[in-house]
Amino acid sequence: MLIGLKLDVGFADDGVYRRLYGRREVLPFLKELGVEAVETAVGPETETDALTEHIARCIDAGLKVSLHPYSEGTIFNPMHFSHDENNACRGLHQHFLTVAAQAARRQESATVVNIHSAAGPASQARDFLVDRSIAFFSWAGDWCRQNAPEVAVAVELQISPDADEPRQRIGDTYEELLEVALKSGVSACWDFGHAYWNAYRYGWPLYPPEELLPRIGHVHCHDVHNSDHQPLLYDTVPWRDFLRLLIDSGYDDRIILEVPPSEFLGAGGIQTLTDSLQLLLAWVQQCRSDAQVP
Repeated sequence: MLIGLKLDVGFADDGVYRRLYGRREVLPFLKELGVEAVETAVGPETETDALTEHIARCIDAGLKVSLHPYSEGTIFNPMHFSHDENNACRGLHQHFLTVAAQAARRQESATVVNIHSAAGPASQARDFLVDRSIAFFSWAGDWCRQNAPEVAVAVELQISPDADEPRQRIGDTYEELLEVALKSGVSACWDFGHAYWNAYRYGWPLYPPEELLPRIGHVHCHDVHNSDHQPLLYDTVPWRDFLRLLIDSGYDDRIILEVPPSEFLGAGGIQTLTDSLQLLLAWVQQCRSDAQVP
């Protein structure tokens, strides 16, 4: 099991990161705290050379890298996927899967590529968006099995839009997430904060169905406090319960503390990052120890 943190391309020169970390060297500091992995957001705007340099820098520091493509509201979203070789969605994601394969070879460990399902206007037929999501993830999983078996594709539990937001996101319920994962043959990413908001806003189940647990191959762990992606300070999200449930079911993959540097700053600074990681590491160790007790 690897404990990881969100880390952006260009972090070393980014003003928000510099305010959070001060004079500290970010990667050695994270290693000292027990961080073993990082997840990096990518999108249509991501420059390949900068991403490749970022990945190499992280791996050379002893951190395993995963990628998290974002494409909502663009032609690169799975809503627009087709098998056409000139399809923009297919082309962009094939590029990121190729980069992930290069990273896997360099780090001698699997690279997770965690992707959101289709998102589209509220007026769009939901069945169409589900179909496009399954088609996209089926293609991505097949492509990796044929070309990059060291890359693991995951479909993420999405946060459902606000009631007055004229859009929809596929995979914002556990049942729909499981449907996409099962029919496409990829794993699922359980985002703890998204699960909380979906339950809080709409009364949907907070805890996943038992049949989803074996499909989970990636985790986003964070708290909420007025907004999403917060440090583990507020005990709003039952992240401890979630992790115990996963570990008791045999989960042994990545757990990413998905909190942007701006949210650590807003919550109090670098100590909120340190405290969150210490809480997370200690709880994972406790759960794993308990799981080994006859």
